[in-house]
Amino acid sequence: MKVSSIDGRNLRKIIRKECGRCLIVDCRSYFSFSSSSIRGSVNVNLNSVVVRRSRGGPVPLQFVIPDEKALFRLREGSISAVVALDDRTPHLQKLKKDSIAHIVINSLSHLAGSASICFLKGGYDNFHSQYPELCTETKSVDLSEDESGRSVNSHCDKLASHHKPDYDQGRPVEILPFLYLGSAYHACRQDYLNDLRITALLNVSRRDSQPTKGQYHYKWIPVEDSHTADISSHFQEAIDFIERVKAEGGKVLVHCEAGISRSPTICMAYIMKTQRLRLEQAFDIIRQQRAIVSPNFSFMGQLLQFESEVVSSTPPSSTPNKASSAQETPTFFNSDFTLKSECFESSVFTFPTSFLSPMPIQPSVHQFKLSPITALP
Repeated sequence: MKVSSIDGRNLRKIIRKECGRCLIVDCRSYFSFSSSSIRGSVNVNLNSVVVRRSRGGPVPLQFVIPDEKALFRLREGSISAVVALDDRTPHLQKLKKDSIAHIVINSLSHLAGSASICFLKGGYDNFHSQYPELCTETKSVDLSEDESGRSVNSHCDKLASHHKPDYDQGRPVEILPFLYLGSAYHACRQDYLNDLRITALLNVSRRDSQPTKGQYHYKWIPVEDSHTADISSHFQEAIDFIERVKAEGGKVLVHCEAGISRSPTICMAYIMKTQRLRLEQAFDIIRQQRAIVSPNFSFMGQLLQFESEVVSSTPPSSTPNKASSAQETPTFFNSDFTLKSECFESSVFTFPTSFLSPMPIQPSVHQFKLSPITALP
């Protein structure tokens, strides 16, 4: 299927004339999308490890379009045009092979159907500058450093009194009976902590936000969410803290600022070490409970190294109940991207993340052939 490039003016016409039959797929980061986006668009949900494993090739559509209603409409043929966009790439031919937008377009171009696949020239930045009235603006919680020198607890008060951020429309999630995962917003909500009977807070962020009342055991591990941060050097102290809370019969909330990268990394390290799981299984368990988790690529690499240490130190033991489904999860990616056709079209699977030991693909498969993306004149 050929893919065409369109400009903002053409997208504006499509939105106005065929609003119900146009699907706009935003390939930018979650935070960029949540702060400002084209009205009615959906955000792609691809983890950095998934991107690397794809090597620019197609991935299952459940990850390209996580919105179930939109995916259903696309598959049933009620969508006439799909428009993919990134931040600001000027033309389809300028997309890098390993970019999110390229992977998304490659995946969509293999979908059997009548929908036209388009790429928005100039991306969201250009469209927003031309037609801001067709975009949404969301004021997010300010998690930047407090330059005024106010106490960290005033920051907590500010978070707790603010409207709930888009990425936290639920409460902290239970990973294990004594281990919860959430965000800075959750950690500042006294009602949430009371309801869940949280007794300890493990803060993995750049801001120390120790509670004033002192009714919680508190530990702060300062870590930046960057590709240069060494989070693995803190794994053991975090594990020890969680173990102490468990031994005392308490419950701990592990949080960073958004509960998307740093704190999920710590939770993965904990269950990998204590439950003797591989990274793939640990990632699946965490993501089943909090779907928006997405540790940065460096953190995933450090977890992968930690996996080798865990696996070599102790033979694998039985997996907890929550991991049973993860162990049976089929691996979609191998060297030539072979899929079981029945699974691809009818089921939603958790995407694998481990590099070390992919499970074999079962018989009765077909080869998924890739075709190059071409632009219409």
